Amino acid sequence: MSEARRGLAEAVLSSGGRIGEALPEATASRIAWCAEQYKKAGVTDGNLLVFSGLAPDTLLAAVVACWNVGAAAWVTPREPEAFAAHGAAFTVTSGFAEEITVARRVTANMPVPAGLGLLHETSGSTAEPKLARRSVESIRAEHVGYRGGMGLGVKDAVRIPVPVAHSFGSGVALAALLSGCRVDARPFTTASGVAHDLDQGKCNKLAITPALLRLLTKTRRRGDSRPQKILVGAGRVSDELDAACVARFGVPITRGYGSSETGGIFIGSRGLGQPIPAVRIVAPNPGSRGELLVRTATPVWGYAHGPVRDSLLWRTGDIVERDASGQVWFVEREPGAVRANGKFVDVSSIRAAVGEVAGVEEVEFLVLPRAGDAEFEDLYAVVSGRPSSRETVENVLNASVPPGVAPRLRIFAEFPRTNIGKLDRTALTEWIRAK
Repeated sequence: MSEARRGLAEAVLSSGGRIGEALPEATASRIAWCAEQYKKAGVTDGNLLVFSGLAPDTLLAAVVACWNVGAAAWVTPREPEAFAAHGAAFTVTSGFAEEITVARRVTANMPVPAGLGLLHETSGSTAEPKLARRSVESIRAEHVGYRGGMGLGVKDAVRIPVPVAHSFGSGVALAALLSGCRVDARPFTTASGVAHDLDQGKCNKLAITPALLRLLTKTRRRGDSRPQKILVGAGRVSDELDAACVARFGVPITRGYGSSETGGIFIGSRGLGQPIPAVRIVAPNPGSRGELLVRTATPVWGYAHGPVRDSLLWRTGDIVERDASGQVWFVEREPGAVRANGKFVDVSSIRAAVGEVAGVEEVEFLVLPRAGDAEFEDLYAVVSGRPSSRETVENVLNASVPPGVAPRLRIFAEFPRTNIGKLDRTALTEWIRAK
């Protein structure tokens, strides 16, 4: 039932990949210790374990150990009290020092497909977070993509100062371990600290988000070493940021693109990058614009609590332009309708009109239950930036909405972001409620 998971764990162990400063032997010993704790707690072949609140290094070792005993892993950046771990047989949390605590749950087990490797949450930047399934084969295919795109090898030290509980961080970290690299997943505390690691040659490859790289480019040089690769994912990369990266670190940005449902599927130096070997672009055709549709070598399994998808086609929800050479360039997230009080409202034209107001940077739409009258819902148009006046924004908003629709306007200097730089819809909802 779980041969695929055991095989993935064996691939990590046989590669010589290292976690933190540890030697391969020490990393293997740490993984074996975690596996022993699972066995003592009663974990059996095919169980689902949810991991919460673990330090990055511990999380990586604990997940590989989970596969080693034939179980599947569900990783989350949230604390146990912040979510319901329905379907997980065990909860794995932090213990004393770098140890783990394994606790059996009384809830019924979620069905675990034989080839399931990971469950992780979508970013929540466009809707409520969902649990995305990742098969072992998709993790292996992602590894091949990152190994080729980043040139990963046994001599590399890869710094990953982004959460490894998210798909971007976990994808790079697991690919690096499978490639025999040393993985340094310490969290981003200060820009100068991460930049110092690069300048001193403590790591030669970096995976980071655009917002965090922006901070790094403003640091002073404190050594003569230069990184070989800087992979930027989980956000758009501007030409200006690329130029700043070259000026500070001497290397251009390598762009990474993907989603929580698929992992990293594009990587390269321009636009969204190039498809990894396991991915083929289906649409749009060269020289046209449209939603990016891809075909993957193995099915994208979709979301937990739903049937496992068997389709190789995946609609990304992103509008792109594909030039005559076939290079793909991001345009926007696919416009769509929101539903309030049972009525669908196409917000694409409203977003475009309000977005043209001077000083407006971003426009988002949220539908929330009305305070004190939960049977009704309110549509909020939420703007970030510093427009010249609220009245100007209101006039454009009211002129662009269809008859019978009256969004409530909220304006903030900037939007709240998650620790990987994406829109934090939960925090934005709290801001709206508090205003």
